Amino acid sequence: MIQILPNELQIEILNYVVIETNFQDFCTLRIVCKKWNAFVPLVMHKAVVSRLNSGLKLELTFWNDTKTKKLAPTYNDYTKTFTFQFDNLDDDINEPLNDNKISFIAFVKRSEDVLFPTKLGAELGDLTFPDFVNNDMCIYEFDNRSNVCFKQETKEDEEGKSIICVKLYSFTIEAWKLFYILDCLKFDTEISSLREGFRYADWVDWWDEYCKWWCEYFYNNFEYNTL
Repeated sequence: MIQILPNELQIEILNYVVIETNFQDFCTLRIVCKKWNAFVPLVMHKAVVSRLNSGLKLELTFWNDTKTKKLAPTYNDYTKTFTFQFDNLDDDINEPLNDNKISFIAFVKRSEDVLFPTKLGAELGDLTFPDFVNNDMCIYEFDNRSNVCFKQETKEDEEGKSIICVKLYSFTIEAWKLFYILDCLKFDTEISSLREGFRYADWVDWWDEYCKWWCEYFYNNFEYNTL
């Protein structure tokens, strides 16, 4: 009977349902009918963007760098993935002192409506510093769907010399992994038994953010005191 309602009203109903349930259960509504098979991905994408814009943000931690993404991702229903574009970042990636592999983790941080910030991440795999061979793009495939892309650029330094810089260009994650993280972060407390490949941030993950906060604090106070 619900299929005879106008499309706009059906989508509005789904917008309400996705708020009251989790993504895993909501995805099963795609089998209701052909219309809902098309509507559900649209509603889920909108819900993900809404949650990421309401006190949540993506953080990628690697080689002592933390890149934060505030803009909305794009969703590909064919590959069932979300892609975050970082092409507007001005910060270059610092090359590590050694060639050791590091664990690439995609965290989502929740800081609003909680006493203490919470970060839950997906461990995607080991990563080495990008090796550009034939072009200016380097893509690491973690699995069939998740990957991270780096871009190599040439620019001039203060002395007018050409230098090569490496930037984070894009990050793609399987939709179900992002759904799972967002569902878990809806709870005010940490879940004791997470799926394999997911973990909450520990003190090591918070250390870089803590140091940056103190650096900004002293820098701002120093500027204020010298006026």
